[in-house]
Amino acid sequence: MRGIIIMKVLGISGSPRQNGNTELLLKEFLRGAADAGAETELLQVKKVRFDPCISCNRCFKTGRCEVEDAFQPIYDKLMEADHVVLASPIYFMTVSAWAKTLIDRCQCYWAKKYVLKDPVPEYRGGLKRKGVFISACGSSVKQAFDGAVFTMKFFFDAIGVTHHRNLLYHNVDEMGAIKKHPAALREAYEAGREIVEKS
Repeated sequence: MRGIIIMKVLGISGSPRQNGNTELLLKEFLRGAADAGAETELLQVKKVRFDPCISCNRCFKTGRCEVEDAFQPIYDKLMEADHVVLASPIYFMTVSAWAKTLIDRCQCYWAKKYVLKDPVPEYRGGLKRKGVFISACGSSVKQAFDGAVFTMKFFFDAIGVTHHRNLLYHNVDEMGAIKKHPAALREAYEAGREIVEKS
């Protein structure tokens, strides 16, 4: 008899701060997913030492990144996840340098899909893979998240997940300020439960 398949949710923190506002939101999302029965993992990008994409284009021939460093295990994590959640603060109207460097290293998935015509499967165990973007910024500018959201759509497309939803919060800047938001942490927790229960 086939065993029960446990849903896996990978949370990627692109914050340079330990327990910064976006990381707190991400942890609540993962707590909600875990309470709904998923296996969760928190990947703090700042703790992984890896090089940026060097634009060697070797992935155009192989479909894999040929740079051998500490990033290699992250590729496995991305492919083994049913759902991928990336959280990042906004710097200069886009994601953090930590998050962007991770995204750039996924150029190999873009090459695999659009150059080699061999895309990453969008389903895992019969389940449609989903992506969620979580972000907070100190600005009140309406368009503050536009650049980051556009980047995330292309990232999710490359790694084979559907851009499911965003959780975006303006006017959140000081360390721990998200705790004073009337609904943000609860919304993140409920979104974590929802992605598991409604998949």
